[in-house]
Amino acid sequence: MIIASNVGSKERESDAADFYTVIPCATKILNRSSVYTHQKFRKVQAQFRGKVNCITRSTNSVLGSSLYEVVEQVFNSIFNKFVVTYDSVAAQVKCQCLLFESRRILCRHPLSVLSFERVNKVSPRYILK
Repeated sequence: MIIASNVGSKERESDAADFYTVIPCATKILNRSSVYTHQKFRKVQAQFRGKVNCITRSTNSVLGSSLYEVVEQVFNSIFNKFVVTYDSVAAQVKCQCLLFESRRILCRHPLSVLSFERVNKVSPRYILK
């Protein structure tokens, strides 16, 4: 229990040390503002950078809801496929990998879909305080 307390304390100290540091944003559809800690923001940026390894293909579309297959190259000739659902009316996106649901970070697969759909801003529901 003490170890977990120390880890949290170290993270807070790191964020306090980084408070006045400007971190360049990897994309224009996400503004750092004051909603992310530096540590979380770096993880989010890594997802934006990782989407360059993704190829997005629309597979089905019905009444504002679209289904996409996102193929991600993870190593030389190794590819993983992910299914992403995008609801343009509700501005919701959901990936089968469930990274957002488990770690509260929007993963590269829906980010790739949002880019494919030419969405200019990430919905505030995916930017957590």
